[in-house]
Amino acid sequence: MNEHAVSLLEQILVEQKKQTNLLEQIATQSQSLIEVMAEEEAGCDEAQLLTYLSGSPIQRGY
Repeated sequence: MNEHAVSLLEQILVEQKKQTNLLEQIATQSQSLIEVMAEEEAGCDEAQLLTYLSGSPIQRGY
């Protein structure tokens, strides 16, 4: 391979390593967020919904 091709491949490798590092950070942060949300949900009694997203009331048949 000529020097120019080697240089380009080295630049690509550097950028791929940066991208991999960023993806690992995103994965770690996402995992932390999921854990926090799960802890919050576990400590919260499920509230009874009164309306649908449209705003219409929920008809309870019991």
